Amino acid sequence: MKNFNLYLLIFLIYFLTTIVRVIPDGFHPDSLVYMSMASSLADGTSNFWNLHFTDTLFNHFYEHPPLGIFTMAIPFYMFGDSIFIDKLYGVFVGILLAFLIAAIVGLITKVHKRNTLLLSLFYFLAFPIVGNSLENNLLEVPATFFILLSLYAFLKYTKSPQQTLSLSLGFSMALLAAFLVKGPVMIFTFSLPFFYFLLFYKTYSFKEMLKYYLYVLFFMTLFVFILYLYPASNNYLTTYFTNQILSSIDGSRGGNEHFKLTQQLLIDFSLIFFISLIVVSIGAKKFIKPQFTKYFWLFILIGLSGSVPLEISPRQHDYYIFPSLSFFAIALAIIFTQEITNLIQKLYSYKLIYLLNFLLIIAVFIVSFEKFHQNSRYKNFYEDFINAKVQIANNSKIKTCTDNPIDYDKFHQNIGLTANIKRYFNAELTESDKSASYYLTSLNSLKSCQPNDLKYLYIGVKEAKYYLLYKRIKD
Repeated sequence: MKNFNLYLLIFLIYFLTTIVRVIPDGFHPDSLVYMSMASSLADGTSNFWNLHFTDTLFNHFYEHPPLGIFTMAIPFYMFGDSIFIDKLYGVFVGILLAFLIAAIVGLITKVHKRNTLLLSLFYFLAFPIVGNSLENNLLEVPATFFILLSLYAFLKYTKSPQQTLSLSLGFSMALLAAFLVKGPVMIFTFSLPFFYFLLFYKTYSFKEMLKYYLYVLFFMTLFVFILYLYPASNNYLTTYFTNQILSSIDGSRGGNEHFKLTQQLLIDFSLIFFISLIVVSIGAKKFIKPQFTKYFWLFILIGLSGSVPLEISPRQHDYYIFPSLSFFAIALAIIFTQEITNLIQKLYSYKLIYLLNFLLIIAVFIVSFEKFHQNSRYKNFYEDFINAKVQIANNSKIKTCTDNPIDYDKFHQNIGLTANIKRYFNAELTESDKSASYYLTSLNSLKSCQPNDLKYLYIGVKEAKYYLLYKRIKD
């Protein structure tokens, strides 16, 4: 019963930090783009090395390698096209990450395995960017799955060196998969054997490290050679490096701020660390000096290797550090599990856990109730299209008309409307196609963009909030 309540506690925290976030309508624009391409991949209108969004935007998508989109297409292959997949994909992968963290913790701990795991998950969810990344189906999420898989393969090898060949192959395949999700910044666990040697040189010799690296380099070279020989992958990745990697480094893709990521990471990590230290010290009625073990430093070093190199580019978003956070969470759990376990047993037994679960269950019901039928993004779109149950034929073109900069920005400069139209109706906006089956304007632009009543029939909601949609009835 105690175990059940501890696991329930983590699940309720996960529910409040992540699951309730997907209840309201509205998706991150990147998620809409990725899921639209994943749906097209599943229905056969595009393929792995030729991803497509719309005819005018990302007609040939080279912004990221294709494997992340493919992982999003898997549930579409299995269950068909449903908006519920958009809501549940990140949540489900988050659960897979938890299982991988559990497997990793099982390899590095001998005592308090359960508590170390639960505390690792608690700290992971305590980083604010985690819930946001899982909710928005960002590519860092599936990339983290493969990164953790590579970590597990290496740690498993350190416990079973007789399986060097198979586990180095698994490590290499996981690195390749991480690269094919989010690019070269995701292969930072390649440094893991070196860091392990620095910390565990008494049991892991330089010769063993070199042998492992030779295996990995052989497999990676083989994979790269295959990708190079295959024309489709060669073309895709060459274009990707030119358009995305090089332009991000030189700043031509935008961004003007360095060290934003490490600053945010330092703030979040320090806050969690010092709160934990204060809590356990108050509970013990004395200052607790954390024991920084070798495994603690191993996970810190790996986490830093996945975040600090990102500073080379001025183009930075806070979710870029998501793949590093599981490492920092495990590192924190390594030094605080014993003390927090002692604190709970000494001061509260498990009654505190029961009380917390009760309060969290109430919070889940209250927050979930408030979240239903809310539009977290694109409220006008949901009011005038989705809630109005507008019907738009599949693969249709929608001619747009605006007569002011604000409307033009909302229609064309901001990807939100394009992405929503594509994801929900598999339709595309156009400025030039006068023969398009549909016509879209806004209340603000209607005076100059009034459609011909003989050619178009209004099919939008009776009292539109913003968008006015018409269907062509006569040429």
